Amino acid sequence: MEGLWQRTADRIRDSLGQVGFETWIGPLNFLGMQGRTATIEAPNRFFRDWVSDRYLELLRQSLSAEVGQTVDVKLTLGLAGSGNLHEPVRRSMSPAHPALAAPTAPRDRHPQLNERYTFGEFVVGSANQFAHAAALAVANQPGVKYNPLFIYGGVGLGKTHLVTAIGHHLWNSGKRKVLFMAAEYFMNELISSLRRDRMGEFKEKFRRVDVLILDDVQFLAGRERTQEEFFHTFNALHSERHQIVLTSDKVPREIPGLEERLRNRFEMGLIADIAPPDLETRVAIVQKKAARENMSLPADVALYIAQNVSSNVRELEGCLTRLAALASMDRAPVTVDFTRQALHDLIRVQDQRPGIEGIQKTVADFFHIRLADLKSKKRTQHIAFCRQVAMYLCRKLTDNSFPVIGEHFGRDHSTVIHAYNLIARRVGNDSAFRMSIEKIERELKVDQRAA
Repeated sequence: MEGLWQRTADRIRDSLGQVGFETWIGPLNFLGMQGRTATIEAPNRFFRDWVSDRYLELLRQSLSAEVGQTVDVKLTLGLAGSGNLHEPVRRSMSPAHPALAAPTAPRDRHPQLNERYTFGEFVVGSANQFAHAAALAVANQPGVKYNPLFIYGGVGLGKTHLVTAIGHHLWNSGKRKVLFMAAEYFMNELISSLRRDRMGEFKEKFRRVDVLILDDVQFLAGRERTQEEFFHTFNALHSERHQIVLTSDKVPREIPGLEERLRNRFEMGLIADIAPPDLETRVAIVQKKAARENMSLPADVALYIAQNVSSNVRELEGCLTRLAALASMDRAPVTVDFTRQALHDLIRVQDQRPGIEGIQKTVADFFHIRLADLKSKKRTQHIAFCRQVAMYLCRKLTDNSFPVIGEHFGRDHSTVIHAYNLIARRVGNDSAFRMSIEKIERELKVDQRAA
């Protein structure tokens, strides 16, 4: 039976992704089969109801596929106190990243690296999976793969966390000289060195490192002398196969005032983006921070925070810090009502979230097609593309599961999963397309306020 559940879990992980699986399926306990009924234990009532509403059909279909006949699923409650959300998955799992599984003995703390920003503390989801994989590759083979590595994305999404994690891993190996610096500080050091006539020391400092991590390189834009010096620094490091890691809020070609020669250098390696996290990833982030702070956080409270703070990771962490402080001062149990009261000035609860029907109508209007065609069986290229966009937004902006979304389009859940992954990849790789998706999202918000 253990083999059956392991194979079923692998199927579900492929559908939900690693974060969704670990958040909602990992804590479940497979008790066994009796006839054609599988009994699965949930850690608490909230968890059972959430899985029942959103993932029961996926569980049933995945188990049925492995058994070879239709299977019913019975969700039961575990003993009080069992199945903590922070416990590891009960199945034996190999390390996700073997190269990082056996940490080396750390050196003295690096003076420029935030000690909390490690790979172990980073929550991986669909929105940051590619950037995370690229960062791991660089940490394991600096100067060989992806040089330079250029990570871009909005404020508070984890760019600095990832590049700092690279720095920690290489620093702790004991063999690398790592320099981490914000681009603004690079400029200030250059100005100071010019003023004091110490350019020799400046060049020695920046061109003799094994790994240079420069955060927020968009601040180099428009500063001709700074860009010139960084151009020569970049060339010196790259020619010696020393690793360069850069972050920005935009892709290189969209940074105004950036010289063409620097833009070309930035684009010669790998460019990876980080997008806002989806709901499952946000829940996992809240839970991970709560565990790190030794804070007991009920699952419904983690979900409440994640549902109402969707812009970036920094705001999620800020809300949890505030909640922990107030709960400690008031000596009050952390409930949804207490959380709503404590965070009322930090989060704006969306009383009306866009529904599937509203998203379908907005997408149809945006692409100038009939709503009936969007929901029909038609498979012309344009209509199929618009339908995929609508499915992607339904998954991103609502709490509906893949099977529920599929029902509204007359498709099965695998079609919705394919559409979501397809559009998510294009959003990550095509900035013009991402702007179109963001415009649809803004129109949805306007429609909700008007309603």
